[in-house]
Amino acid sequence: MGEKRKNNVLSVKGIVEIAIFTAIAFALDFLQGGLWRGVFLNGGSIGLAMLPILILCYRRGFVAGFISGFILSFLQMLGGVYAIADTWYKVMFQILLDYILAYPVVAAAGLFFKPFKNAKTDKEKIAWVSIGTVLGGLLKFVCHYLAGVIFWGSSCPEGFVGGKYLYSFVYNISYTGPSIVLCLIVMIPVVIKYPQFFIVEEDYEYREGEAVSEIK
Repeated sequence: MGEKRKNNVLSVKGIVEIAIFTAIAFALDFLQGGLWRGVFLNGGSIGLAMLPILILCYRRGFVAGFISGFILSFLQMLGGVYAIADTWYKVMFQILLDYILAYPVVAAAGLFFKPFKNAKTDKEKIAWVSIGTVLGGLLKFVCHYLAGVIFWGSSCPEGFVGGKYLYSFVYNISYTGPSIVLCLIVMIPVVIKYPQFFIVEEDYEYREGEAVSEIK
């Protein structure tokens, strides 16, 4: 029998990877926030900040991506939190939606970690990466959408067709949608041209174990 694949997220290498990818994500988030400052009046920006979390999900799985997303959200809050709710518990709920959950939910892409690892063709890999990227991005959108409906309703222009519900949809999809597309534009070529980028040392050990098993 081949050795069972080991993917210890809390190993030294796993922790280092989480730290590195989170730092890159924070830098990208900071950069895109600066580039789009003032364009989205109630917050939001277009860019690749989700990309490091997505890559980590397909390298090490859901847990690694979730930890990275949570740390990124925490780092964001250190730079300041903007809430307009009128009571402390509403403020906490708004922060939960707009900050604490917004990046960790992107790690839902990691739910497709095993199918991606076991995929035999590029088409299969692209399919799992695309599904995970879209799902993670849409869950981030849902967090901001709910915050928009619940807390930012007053920002909806008077007479806007569909009211705050449609306005929140249009506003939040206008930056999360392009961000999802950008991440796909980068992820798909990397999967095709540099598949080794998604393989960690534990995968090599696993494959070597399979090879030894076949020889025996």
